[in-house]
Amino acid sequence: MIAGVYQIPDITPTLLIDLLNELGDFNRKVAITIKNLSSQITFEKPEVYIDSGTSNYGLPMNELSSNKGLVWGARKTSGFIGGTVGVLVYQLKERNESLVFMWSVPYNYVFYSNWWNIKVFKGRVRANQALYDRMYHDLPHEGDNNIYRGILNSDLLYSGSMGNSGTPTIEVEILNYTTTITSSASVSEKRNY
Repeated sequence: MIAGVYQIPDITPTLLIDLLNELGDFNRKVAITIKNLSSQITFEKPEVYIDSGTSNYGLPMNELSSNKGLVWGARKTSGFIGGTVGVLVYQLKERNESLVFMWSVPYNYVFYSNWWNIKVFKGRVRANQALYDRMYHDLPHEGDNNIYRGILNSDLLYSGSMGNSGTPTIEVEILNYTTTITSSASVSEKRNY
């Protein structure tokens, strides 16, 4: 089983391709990696809500401490005309904030596209349909192979990308705001709190 929490250097494109293969012969599936490159924040108590589809794996319950990353995947449900869409939540350890990540790999590309979104919310939020809907409709990034960057809170930035196929990978890095902002002039001013 490939899903788990890894040291960041161990998260390679080959590992993500292997995870997609392990998810099975489905035309809608996604490999997700969230890498914690921040030096002071630990993400804990993960939850997942899958609105459409399923996963071969339980969500790894390990903390995402500095220099560790989540590797996890989801897929469409067998025999069901639908894609895979859902939301992951991590609590910020020793803070009253939640990291929320949404993905959407639709079945129908005539009316829909791949989307992803990431935000930090004040308070402890739960992974559920209402949170998924909120994230889906709150300025998500298109899965178009481009890199998107933004500000999560006063301490954290993100940089991430999603492919545009029916079997994409999503790679997101969480970075320190103070040390990274000076070297990332292209960071958008999208405030998420």
